[in-house]
Amino acid sequence: MKMPMNWAKEFAEFECTPQEFADRMTMSGSKVETYECEADGIKNVVVGKILEIVPHPDSDHMVVCQVDVGRDAPVQIVTGANNLKVGDLVPAALHVAKLPGGKEIRRGKLRGVESGGMLCSLSELGLTTHDFPNAVEDGILVLDEEWPVGTDAVKALGMDDVCVDFEITPNRPDCLAVRGLAREAAATFGVPFLDHEPQVKPGHGDVNRFLKVDIENPGLCYRYVGAVVENVRVKPSPRWMRERLRLCGVRPINNLVDITNFVLFELGQPLHAFDAAKIDGGRIVVRTCEEGTPFVTLDGVERKLTANDLMICSAAKPMCIAGVYGGLDSGVSDTTTDVFIESAYFNPVWVRKTAKRFGLNTDASFRFERGIDPNMQ
Repeated sequence: MKMPMNWAKEFAEFECTPQEFADRMTMSGSKVETYECEADGIKNVVVGKILEIVPHPDSDHMVVCQVDVGRDAPVQIVTGANNLKVGDLVPAALHVAKLPGGKEIRRGKLRGVESGGMLCSLSELGLTTHDFPNAVEDGILVLDEEWPVGTDAVKALGMDDVCVDFEITPNRPDCLAVRGLAREAAATFGVPFLDHEPQVKPGHGDVNRFLKVDIENPGLCYRYVGAVVENVRVKPSPRWMRERLRLCGVRPINNLVDITNFVLFELGQPLHAFDAAKIDGGRIVVRTCEEGTPFVTLDGVERKLTANDLMICSAAKPMCIAGVYGGLDSGVSDTTTDVFIESAYFNPVWVRKTAKRFGLNTDASFRFERGIDPNMQ
């Protein structure tokens, strides 16, 4: 279980070095495997502002930039990127800078023109367009937020947190969440536990006019609740959420998918989002299916169901392998406008057998098969 320290500090205000945190948490019973700070791989990279761009005198694809990096004089940097304009804020690796992977940047000459460093792209910083959706993938990363020139780039990029990796034993499923580990940290460091009670604010109308839920196998699904959210817009998640998911080892997708993952990692409760328009007959039925029923999962693979696989179905067809993996046909897409959010408690043994049968070890199944909080739904 990967836990960003800054996230945990929203539940317990402890102050210590990462090494002290790892040592004391291990001694109190929460074994730390390792910890990592993304900033350790980036040195002497700052926020710079493009002041001038002129063509390279001896290259038809390079330009020479004058960059304000918060020092007495601008730094001249040569780049081959063509997505820059005057006024852009960019990450500038200066002389003797260090980048992820051990790459070192020094001043030198490119085609005879002095360059005092390098302007960085996403990949050179160990990032992708999932982290910065509006960035140009093969160009220089242009920051979309205002930062003072000279600011350490790790702060501007949200890479200044420490991620602690815990080994969680099967008898502590409550620690498969930031909230649970923060409770342990509060006890370890003798500080108050600042719990966050989720506040659900219902809107207008009755959910039953959209759909009804029937549980045909109550011995396999002890509780199943949900809500319909209307008029949603599918777009990138807020940057702070994308940063936290990245530290937990999850690739940000969009706001609907990301919020389900965010809740899973913060509270330990797996959620699933369905496109409400794809739920046939206005019914959710929790049941098993006939042996050999074909079902296409989110990864595009067709799987043959057995009579021992608990499924979340509409009135007409299966939509999700309960507690394990979603279906391709019922998932949210860019055209989704209304969503049904599922929160449930499934039989742990049943989930484990199904996940093992299909070879699917997901973040959701990992938690369901160890037993989540039955009062969380």
